[in-house]
Amino acid sequence: MTTRVQALYDFSGEPATSELSIVSGEILILTRTDVGEGWWEGTNAKGQTGLFPEAYVQIYKETPAAAAPPPVVQQRYDAPDDFGDQQDDWDDDWDDDNETYSEIGPPNNQVRQSASQQQINNYTNINLPPAPADDAISMTSTSAPLKKSGIFAKSGDSYILGTTTVSVPDNERTFVVNTESGYFWKQIRDPYTVRVASPKKETKFKGMKSFIAYQLTPSFNNIAVSRRYKHFDWLHERLVDKFCLIPIPPLPDKQISGRYEDEFIEHRRVQLQEFVDWVCRHPVLSTCEVWMHFLTCTDEKRWKTGKRAAEKDNLVGATYCAAIFPPEKSLLQTQVDGQTDNCSLFVHGMDGAVKSLLAISNEQIKRFQLQWKKDFQRVGESFSELARALEIDERRAITNINLSNSVGQTAGVFIAIGQLFGDQPKSDWIPFCDRLHIYRGVLGGFPDVLAVQRGAMQKRKECERLTADQKMGNAQLQEVNRRTDIMSYAVLAEMNHFRSERDQHLKETMKNLISSQIDFYHQIITKLQVAQRYFE
Repeated sequence: MTTRVQALYDFSGEPATSELSIVSGEILILTRTDVGEGWWEGTNAKGQTGLFPEAYVQIYKETPAAAAPPPVVQQRYDAPDDFGDQQDDWDDDWDDDNETYSEIGPPNNQVRQSASQQQINNYTNINLPPAPADDAISMTSTSAPLKKSGIFAKSGDSYILGTTTVSVPDNERTFVVNTESGYFWKQIRDPYTVRVASPKKETKFKGMKSFIAYQLTPSFNNIAVSRRYKHFDWLHERLVDKFCLIPIPPLPDKQISGRYEDEFIEHRRVQLQEFVDWVCRHPVLSTCEVWMHFLTCTDEKRWKTGKRAAEKDNLVGATYCAAIFPPEKSLLQTQVDGQTDNCSLFVHGMDGAVKSLLAISNEQIKRFQLQWKKDFQRVGESFSELARALEIDERRAITNINLSNSVGQTAGVFIAIGQLFGDQPKSDWIPFCDRLHIYRGVLGGFPDVLAVQRGAMQKRKECERLTADQKMGNAQLQEVNRRTDIMSYAVLAEMNHFRSERDQHLKETMKNLISSQIDFYHQIITKLQVAQRYFE
């Protein structure tokens, strides 16, 4: 009997491997369950067969049409007073590093997204509020954040129509400035860096549970804080919740096995460093409250307080736009549309190019470490065999030429060159992939950012039609226009920041790759020149 499974979460298979990418809700035919280490094999609707994490799927049971579901009974759960403290414990068990399911489960925001989507489906009519007061910049909203929805959610409508208000603390205010090169986020006064170093294995519960902790040291205070991958995961979720108009750089991919191997730990550290560097260079992300709390808090009680405050933050999603202060000048929408359309085309093209380059780079890594290393070592072994044959003849012949020794030395040179090939990707192609990895998340986030902006423009047009039909006042339409302009300013600022960041980042990335390649081939030339001298 054919067994079918249904994907619970999205999983992106690594290029040029036997892994199969799956999408949440997808039905697959299960072909093997004995792969081992938490992997199953299956075939999708396109006939593609590959491996995916067992924890990402569940057995699919086709159920016949059932009677109407029973009414939902809302239960009240009265937790003890210390329940919150237990949940917020610094070393609590969410996403624990030593449990297989912990790093491959869905993001915690998945449930919230479903709830938010339900709100969107129920929101079919525009509620016209009274015209806002002059000080409506101070706004409050507790609605679900805009995120990965593809349509403009109810929180966006609430912000644009001014149905909710929040106060904006001074430290949360963000400014867009006009420069000769366009609109940009206002740069921070004192740029800084953060070093991710000294990953080490730690334990808790008398050694029953173990995890890897990384030490983060900001340059502005030189005080190290210890953070686990689960803390980075929590931070990433908060940033995605908060900033619907800023693509958040990705974390390292989650791992099913081998989390305590030295090579994997160092690889993850490098990619975490890339994530941290990108955030530090962003004028908005690098100064936000949740990031600074993550970066500086060393006290457990303060961590709990800050963690709860971040999770209850009102300035999230579209509502965060209340904290953005752009120039007073109204934007010409045709110019904004032209720039966003061009950005959409560029993002699509660069995203495809980066994915292709990553796949090719991974092929290069495998060729260097396996094929070419083996080929040169086989050449060396063949020369060594020739040297042994020559040595047999040289023992009985009277000659001053010790050719066998020269050939034998050359054999060692080719074997050493093979080892150079095997080690080289650690100096060029692997770091190159680590730096390209950051674009997978940033480029992947831009379509959602542009969709939010387009949704705002669509709402603006709806309000213009309502005003033409005298169903909305001119004062309220002006406020709608001001708020949608704020969103457009933010998108333009983020596009320009990404362009400048990309230019510098890619320039440095390409320079490092080519420099490492030059050094590598210089080493090969030097070794071949040594071999040449054996025959002079």
